[in-house]
Amino acid sequence: MKEVGSLKIIRRIMSLILVVILIIGGCIFYGYKIEPYRVKTNSYDINNKVKSNNKVKVVQISDIHIKEDYTYKDFSKVVDKVNEQDPDIVVFTGDLYDNYSIYKDDVNVINELKRIKAKEGKLAVWGNRDYGGGSGNHFESIMNQADFEILKNDKKTISVNNSKLRFYGLDDTMLGKPEFIYRDFISSSYNILLSHEPDTVDEYKDLNFNLALSGHSHGGQINIPFILSINKKAIETTGLASKYSIGMYDLDNNKKLYVNTGIGTTHISFRFNVVPEVSVFNIEI
Repeated sequence: MKEVGSLKIIRRIMSLILVVILIIGGCIFYGYKIEPYRVKTNSYDINNKVKSNNKVKVVQISDIHIKEDYTYKDFSKVVDKVNEQDPDIVVFTGDLYDNYSIYKDDVNVINELKRIKAKEGKLAVWGNRDYGGGSGNHFESIMNQADFEILKNDKKTISVNNSKLRFYGLDDTMLGKPEFIYRDFISSSYNILLSHEPDTVDEYKDLNFNLALSGHSHGGQINIPFILSINKKAIETTGLASKYSIGMYDLDNNKKLYVNTGIGTTHISFRFNVVPEVSVFNIEI
């Protein structure tokens, strides 16, 4: 009888081990093959305490990281998602290719970026990957051919519904030379600061912006419930994205910062519980 009981315990243990293996295997499969190719929309109502009939929809995408296992075909569903929002303005906050010297497909990437529709304009800023890997000689041309205007330490005023939005675009902090002439940072109906690396915002917190939009962090790419140290470690390895790494932050003087989790992946082609996103900002001005 003891032998029969022991066999039952062994079978239960083996069954439990099998279940654990299946769960782990399923999570790994999901992280490599499913989540990196998903895309979700996160929408925010901004400045909604203002009593105004003027509303502007700004859509942000970031960190596309085109590469061999994430091509223009995969990016196409992101373009569709952006167009579904019927945006007034689209902004791209950097990192088009993962490593241009290893994989590039300019014609198809330009065609997809060109498919993005925005009633009042499409803007972009440089990311560190747009300089690295040989991309620096091509990024601006690619974006211009896709009807994006690049703001490199520059500003752009867009009039929408009788109100003026002023966008200020910083050059990449890691590999570029970000700088602003402070007197150019003047008041408008609404001022938006674009910077690839989110932690850079602290250097400009005294400037007259209302909302800052960044990317770069990918939200850490991996966020396993109850094992937060993995996500923290992933974020810490990303320069200039350890203080602000994901989602909306309230800064001093009613300023806000939003850190987009990005579209693609880098280092490893794996995402878990950090779904690629298109962020939408419904701004009352």
